[in-house]
Amino acid sequence: MNPKTGVLALWNDCAVGHEELYDKWYHGEHFFDRVSIEGFRVGRRHESLDGHPRFFTYYETESAAVLFSSAYQAQLDQPSLLTKEVMAGVFINVTRTVCACVQRSGRERGGFVVTMSTRERGKAEGLKTTALLFAELSGVVRTEVWVRVIDSGQSHTGARKEEQIRGQDQTVESCLVLHLTREDSARRVVDQLASETDADWDMGVYRLLSELRHEDCR
Repeated sequence: MNPKTGVLALWNDCAVGHEELYDKWYHGEHFFDRVSIEGFRVGRRHESLDGHPRFFTYYETESAAVLFSSAYQAQLDQPSLLTKEVMAGVFINVTRTVCACVQRSGRERGGFVVTMSTRERGKAEGLKTTALLFAELSGVVRTEVWVRVIDSGQSHTGARKEEQIRGQDQTVESCLVLHLTREDSARRVVDQLASETDADWDMGVYRLLSELRHEDCR
């Protein structure tokens, strides 16, 4: 397993008309259940400023190995009744990937994030260069580059119970995440990224909804 900081990255939508149930599930049990697992550091939930995918959530862990641990896998295989309800048509259009953070600059986390991800392999080195360039821009307080991790030693290779209920997830191969302090800066950055890259990248601008840290779960 990669010893670098682990990240579980998720982009998803919520079925129209089920937002209240979705929030009840997230803040009533799901966020706490995940972040309280030993090895999880923080979870941050965001909502899109311009539509699709509507939500971006990520969990930072001590290493990617935490996301293949028995404690985490047990949660995936033993969903609560409310989780089963949400997985069955409320939590939709899911892209979910276990990653390692292979490059980071800055200490602060911003109230806005820009994500730029790809399903194509071999793009991580280019993202590292882009991250260093954009780290110098006004309003950018943190940059991270995430790369997909696969646990080659995992005995169970099929979909876990939660994914069996909601259907197969999509994945990304690498992702650039930029943290910013203001919305106008975030919009300028995503416009600049779009003008300097090809159409194979998925980009989004997201504002922070909530954050939960492991120490707050005790």
